Amino acid sequence: MKNRREYDSALAAEYALGTLRGLARMRFERRFRRDPRLAADVASWQSLFTQLDNQLAPLDPPERVWKRLELELPQINVRHIRRNRWSYVGWAVAAGLATLLIVPRLLVAPPTAIPIAVLSNSQQNSQWVVSLEKSTRNLTLTPLNPVAVSSNNSLELWSIPAGEKPHSLGLLNTSGPTQLILAENQLTDNSLLAISLEPHGGSPTGQPTGAVLFSGPLQNL
Repeated sequence: MKNRREYDSALAAEYALGTLRGLARMRFERRFRRDPRLAADVASWQSLFTQLDNQLAPLDPPERVWKRLELELPQINVRHIRRNRWSYVGWAVAAGLATLLIVPRLLVAPPTAIPIAVLSNSQQNSQWVVSLEKSTRNLTLTPLNPVAVSSNNSLELWSIPAGEKPHSLGLLNTSGPTQLILAENQLTDNSLLAISLEPHGGSPTGQPTGAVLFSGPLQNL
């Protein structure tokens, strides 16, 4: 029987895939908005599924395959039955190919990005999950809710080491995940991450000029 942690991880995966629906999805959303560890699980699964989707390229069957199927379909009154049969075979082949492509990746390529921070607003009702792939220094920020920003403004991410001035890490997408490549030593264990509201295109001074909307300490760095 699964323990609570495994059960929550499975729910996070279903949520990221979009297969968790209705009241169950609403209840789960309320839970991870209050639980940073659960929010980090959701972001980790979202990152994994995004990578899988990026690696799969659409493949159209050759024209000769369709022609051969048309020639082999008998022109009789039960034609629709044959077509249904071929449709079933086609779906079976497609499902088999999808399994061959996706399952090995799930088994041998677990998520390499680890959650390192959850940035919350002052009301604690909106959050960003920050994940890092240490080997590539690829930083991913995922908003758990879309953030409304006017066309005259941008969201900018800052690293604030203890006792030092903020350093800009880049601008953020307000409606989906943002990926940023870090330079060496841009993040340290005692840093704080913050997101500020800036003029469109980012701060003109190199330092935050607008309100800090989200912030949180680094973990697991």
